[in-house]
Amino acid sequence: MTSLAEFIQTQREKAGFSIYGLADRTSIDISVLEDIESGKDLFLPVTVRQKLARVFKCSPNEIKKYERNYEFQIITDEVLDDLKSRILKHETNLKCPICGEPLITRVAKMYDLEDNLISVPKAHCTKCVFQIKET
Repeated sequence: MTSLAEFIQTQREKAGFSIYGLADRTSIDISVLEDIESGKDLFLPVTVRQKLARVFKCSPNEIKKYERNYEFQIITDEVLDDLKSRILKHETNLKCPICGEPLITRVAKMYDLEDNLISVPKAHCTKCVFQIKET
C-alpha cells in the first residue's frame, strides 16, 4: 500500500513542482512538506490537506485515505483538567497525552451569557488527532 509520503511526493512530481515550488504554491511551510514527504507526519491538519488537494486537483478525502488511522483513546478527566490548568497558567512545552508530541496551545478570551470575561484553554497536537476545544 502507498504511504502518505509516497502519495504526496508522486502527486508533487506529477504536477511538476519541486518541494520549494509546492511550498510556494500552497503557502505551506517547507519544513512541514519535508516532514510529510520524509514520512515523519502521518496525519495532516485539515488546512494542509485542503491546500494540497487544491493544488493536486483532487479531493481532500483522496489524500486522507493515505493517512494513518488513529485509534481514539479515552483521556481521564484528571489528565484533561491538569492540562487545562497548565494551559491557563501559560506553561510552555506541553506534550500530547496520547502520543507525547508537542501541543499547540492558547487561551481564548470569551464572554459568557452574562457578559463576564472568561478564559478558555484550547490545544491541539502537532502529530495526532488530540484536541481540547471547549466553548
